[in-house]
Order: sequence, then C-alpha cells, then structure tokens
Amino acid sequence: MKLFLKSFLTLFFAITTIFFALRLTPGDPVERLLGPEAKVEEIQKYRAELGLDKGLVEQYVDFAKGIITLDLGKSFFKKDPVVKLIKDNLPPTVILALVSILISTPIGIGIGVISAIKKSQLPDTAIRVVTLTLLSFPIFSLAPLLVLVFSIKLGIFPVSQWTSIKHMIIPVTTLVLPLSSVIVRVMRNKYLEEESQLWVLVLNAKGLSNSAIVYRLVKICMPTILNVVAIQLSVVLAGTVITETIFDIPGLGSLLFEAINNRDYPLVQGIIAYSTVIYMLVYVLVDYLNEKIDPRIG
Repeated sequence: MKLFLKSFLTLFFAITTIFFALRLTPGDPVERLLGPEAKVEEIQKYRAELGLDKGLVEQYVDFAKGIITLDLGKSFFKKDPVVKLIKDNLPPTVILALVSILISTPIGIGIGVISAIKKSQLPDTAIRVVTLTLLSFPIFSLAPLLVLVFSIKLGIFPVSQWTSIKHMIIPVTTLVLPLSSVIVRVMRNKYLEEESQLWVLVLNAKGLSNSAIVYRLVKICMPTILNVVAIQLSVVLAGTVITETIFDIPGLGSLLFEAINNRDYPLVQGIIAYSTVIYMLVYVLVDYLNEKIDPRIG
C-alpha cells in the first residue's frame, strides 16, 4: 500500500509539474503551428479547436481525465494520437536504455570489485582517475567526441540512423561509459565498507577462501547496486533525449526533444507520463528483487 501511494504521488507530481511548466513558459504552440503571419482570428479559432482557450484548471482536469482513461489526446503537430506515437517510438528507446544498463551493470560491478581489492595500488588509482574523468564529461560532450574519433577519424562506425547493431555501438557506448563509472565508484565504496565489518574477519579466521569471501561481499552489495541502477535509470532516460537527437535515432527521446521545441503539449505530457510509469515499474521490480536477495545467507 505504501509503495502504491508513493508511486501514485510520484506520477501525480510529475504530470502536474510538466503540465503547468509547459503553459507557464514563454511560447505559444498555435503561433508555431500557424506561423508569424497568422491573423488574430485564425489563432483564436485554432486555440479553441485545441482546447487552449479554456482556463488552466479546466485544461488540467481534461488532462487528468485523459490519463485515467488512457486517452492522451492528439499531437498538435503530428495530428496522430499521442499513444500511437509513443508506441511507435518506444522500442528504440527501450532497447538503447536496456542494453546500456545490462552492459554497464556487470562491467561496473567487476571493475568496482577490482578497484576495492587493489585499494591504493596502481590499478585502483587508474580506475578512479578514469571513472572520474568519464563522469566529468556530460553526454552532450561525450557523444560528439566519440563520433569524431570512431566515425569521422577512424571511420569504424556509422554516425547516425538505427538500422543495424553496428549503428547501436556509439549511442550505447555514450550511455555505458558514465553509467558504468557511477556503478564502479559505488561498488568500490560499498565493498570496502562491508569488508571492514566483523563478519569478514570471522570468515577469514575460519579459513574461508578469498573467492568465497568476495562472492559474499558482492552479494551483500547487490541491493545497493540495484538501487543505484534504478536511480540512474532517470539519468539514462534523460541521456536518451540527447543521444537519440545527436544520432538521429527515432526513439522516445528524440520525439520528446521535437515535441518540446514545438510546444506540443499533449505529446510532451504523454511522454513524461509514460516515462514516469516505466520508472515506477522499475522501482517496484527493484524492491521485489531486494526482498528476494538475502545477502547474509551462508
């Protein structure tokens, strides 16, 4: 019940914030649709057709009803139902985010453990420097850099589109590098924290092998890592907006970027609502997995 209430409040806060933020920021979608030469009468007529002549509260009530009935309206610019546009553009984003997380997580855990085991030695120092450097690069800087090196200079990978596995490599790498760096640093710190606990000394005294102790330490760290991955999902979803736009990937991120530029209220609201629901489902899954994982066994 508590989780359901938390999820409901999260969704309510997200859709309410984006609803009012869109309408309180400068820019009129009707003027963008009709152009600067449009007459006042045309603008007023079109605003009425789109329901923008209503008060904010009335518009919000209509929007909330649409969320409940899963009718998110039609895109101002594309004229298609928002639900259809989201379904058509969702697969590339899911693939991009899922592949990035599936690659980043084991890499981050493995390198994080190595860094912890080799604490204050050369491998640890090198890993910490590299991860800190990668984290200092925002995605909008990292993506063009990877394109410059691997597409333009070396000509190994294509620059854009989404038609083969080869086209996925640079976009996925753009998300994997910072995400795995976060996991590395969290894993290292958590591992060292647990390693200093009394139970580890007891296991050492009993003569348990190093590999068995490492396994138990990693198992104990897993709930923390799962929570970090869940938190980082929001960063990954935000990163897909930049990544898909740069690499011309027909996903939800590039669709959101286009919708924001066009002041396409229904489309922006629908994408944010869908993204929030996905985020909440991931949190529910993480809570379930954390309940199943009992790191103190054995």
